[in-house]
Order: sequence, then C-alpha cells, then structure tokens
Amino acid sequence: MAGVLRIVATPIGNLKDISERAKEILAESSLILAEDTRHSGHLLAALGITKPRLVSCNQHNELERAPVVRERLALGENVALISDAGAPAISDPGGRLVDAIAKEGYRVEAIPGPSAVIAALMGAGLHTHRYVFLGFLPKKGKERTRLIEDAMRAGFALVIYEAPKRVNDTLVDLHALCGPRRVVVARELTKQFETFHRGLLGGELTPPFVALGEAVIVVEAGDAAKALAEIDPLERIQTYFAQGLSKKEIAKRIARELRMSGADAYKLVLSLTANK
Repeated sequence: MAGVLRIVATPIGNLKDISERAKEILAESSLILAEDTRHSGHLLAALGITKPRLVSCNQHNELERAPVVRERLALGENVALISDAGAPAISDPGGRLVDAIAKEGYRVEAIPGPSAVIAALMGAGLHTHRYVFLGFLPKKGKERTRLIEDAMRAGFALVIYEAPKRVNDTLVDLHALCGPRRVVVARELTKQFETFHRGLLGGELTPPFVALGEAVIVVEAGDAAKALAEIDPLERIQTYFAQGLSKKEIAKRIARELRMSGADAYKLVLSLTANK
C-alpha cells in the first residue's frame, strides 16, 4: 500500500496549540519537508521528536522535492509537510507540491490546526461571514489597487498579511479605496503580546498600533455610507479624550473619520466636551 502525504499545521506562536494528532503524525513520518529545517528542527526538538528526518521544501525548490516524496510514498512510507508557522500552502510553500503528488494518484491528507487567518477573524469582531484572503499585497501599482477594489465590489471582508512597518501605509491605501470601514489589525497572534488594534479606516486605532511582530489586517465588509452612519461621535470623542489627546487633535481625527471639515469637527468636539 502506498504512503500518504500529510499537510500539517504547526503553531504560529504558542507551542501549546499543536494538536495531539499533529504530534503523532510528525513523530511517525518517514520524512518531514520543512520550509526552514533549522527553524523546524527547534520545533520538533521541543515536541520531543528527537530524530527528525528533515528536508528543506521552500518556494525555490518545492517542485524539486516531488520525486523524493513520490519515492517514499511508493515504498509505503508516510511523508509530512510543514511550514515555518501555521498552515502550509497558505501564503507559504506547499500548494505546488501537493498538486504534483495528487496528480500522481497518491493520497493527500490535511491536518488542520493554527492559522493566522482564522485567528484574526475569530478575534476581530467584524462582519466577516464572507471574506477574501489576499495574503501579502503587491507593494504598489495597479495590481495592488485591483485586488482591493475587486474584493470590495464583491462585498467581501478583506484579510491581509502585512509587515509591521508597512501596516500604516497599507491602512492609508485601504481608506482611499474602501472608505471609512471598520478595521482590526491583529498583532502577535497567540503570543505573549497578542493585541487587537481596532478602529476605522482613516482614523486612529485603539490601542495605538505598535510596529512590532507579525500583523494581520481585517477590513469589514459592507457599505461605506452605512459604516459612517454607525459611528457614534460621542463614543469616539470620549475614547480619544480618555487617551489624553487635546481637543484640537481629537477634532483632526474626527474630521478624518466622519469626512467633515476641520472647523465643523472642532465645533462638534467642543459641544460634546463642554464640561471637560
């Protein structure tokens, strides 16, 4: 009987998130394909798998590993594929290898587990029943704009991976293309400093975003005009006031969020903070 290629999700930060099934499969696999063998070697050691049979499988050599996998499977041995973190083939290598092996008629199994996409959606608290995962966007150009606009026209929420130092620039671009929709930036998911930064595109996040660690941006689906109508100016002003911001700074932020003039925003702030 031929062996099975198993695609195994691994922790994205918290080692305790590994499943018992995943540990058993990794321990019994004849061969483990890993995006970075050094990184995965530390993971396997922490799991008590002391003699891992590791071979690199990254974006540069993914298809070259297919013959090695086929050879093992033909011998009746099971092979596992892991990435540096999370689910293989989700913005990570793996998809082309799986396709090549499946075309040969070999059995493929998915061992689900940690995923930054799912963790971000679970904690976002936004309307995301239908969403599109865009991974890492092109850094600039028409393709970047087209991906965002097509998804929003279709009525989908957006899930985007982004480098921490590029998050603010991406939020600016999203506001220009999507309007004032609710947004959450999930940072350091499952790790000690996991934080969900919540706000509105064009406004400030609460708590303020810190450009450290890995980040996932979630933008709510829906109508921009409706999003504007649902904003409670008093709630927003009170939040900023509690953060110690001056009335002028609060007015600037409210003007951006509600798409109103600076003068009108300042009058609104004064009227709602008359006793403060």
